[in-house]
Amino acid sequence: GGIAGVAAAAGPVLGGVLVWGVGWRTVFLVNIPLGALAIWLTARHVPATRPRGERPPLDLVAQLTGVGAVAALTAGLNEAGGRGWTDPLVLGALAAAPLAGALFLWLERRAAAPALPPRLLTGFRFPAALAVGVLLNLGFYGLLFLTTLYFQRHRGWDPLATGLALLPMGALVAAASPLSGRVAARVGTHIPAVAGLLTGAVGLLGWAAVGPHTPYALLVVPLLLTGFGTSFTMPSATIAAMEAAPHEVRGAASGAFNAARQLGSAIGVALFGTLAAASASSAFYAGMRLSAVIAAGCFVCGAILAALSGPAARTTDAS
Repeated sequence: GGIAGVAAAAGPVLGGVLVWGVGWRTVFLVNIPLGALAIWLTARHVPATRPRGERPPLDLVAQLTGVGAVAALTAGLNEAGGRGWTDPLVLGALAAAPLAGALFLWLERRAAAPALPPRLLTGFRFPAALAVGVLLNLGFYGLLFLTTLYFQRHRGWDPLATGLALLPMGALVAAASPLSGRVAARVGTHIPAVAGLLTGAVGLLGWAAVGPHTPYALLVVPLLLTGFGTSFTMPSATIAAMEAAPHEVRGAASGAFNAARQLGSAIGVALFGTLAAASASSAFYAGMRLSAVIAAGCFVCGAILAALSGPAARTTDAS
């Protein structure tokens, strides 16, 4: 979590430098050398694990159905901003998403080697952990996207200045993540998760009061609260998801939790971008206020789920 926090702090600044000094395409091109380095490090230093017995191949039909569900959902939310919520394409995409999702779950129940073992979804704890992952990234990354639009489009800052403006939030992420791991080791995962989500909710709600002339010194407060709350939650939420899964399927549980987080990011950026898509300042700020309330609500709902899946839930599951 701490290493990811360092990356989160460096990303907006590096992105701002690249866009400001070279061009926006370099933000995507920089992933090529980074990806190549990651592949080399994995091949060189990560030991290969031996499969336990024969494993049937993945069910590609189910995998593609899951991809289709996510693609339809994000496409529908993205296009709603320009086409309107009653556009046939938007309605068709939003209708296809739950149908494809239900088909994915149906196929996974019949797959010989499901990517999402059905037993992971039995009970309360692991589905609750998945929901926390979705809600956390939906609120955080959705509003982070709007803060970038706010600084650049409505405050007139260049990409470099915008990246530097987000640096305090990223820097706190790097500090709070290892702290969360230490606290979770002492008191369990539910306390830091609930505390982090409620702290982040306060920070996200602070963006509902942002206007075109709000001093940056006041903006630092919600940035810091949001960054601290998110990073303080993430290690504990990850641990809680792994603890909620049977040992023999924890690899699948880790993948499912990370997929849930990325799904939340995609939904948050698409939804909040649509709500604040209007070019007029008044409409943008109305969309940003609504997005801030939704984001804070996601964090509060996540805190409730984290609290309900704490020690009491573990005792109930064991019995």
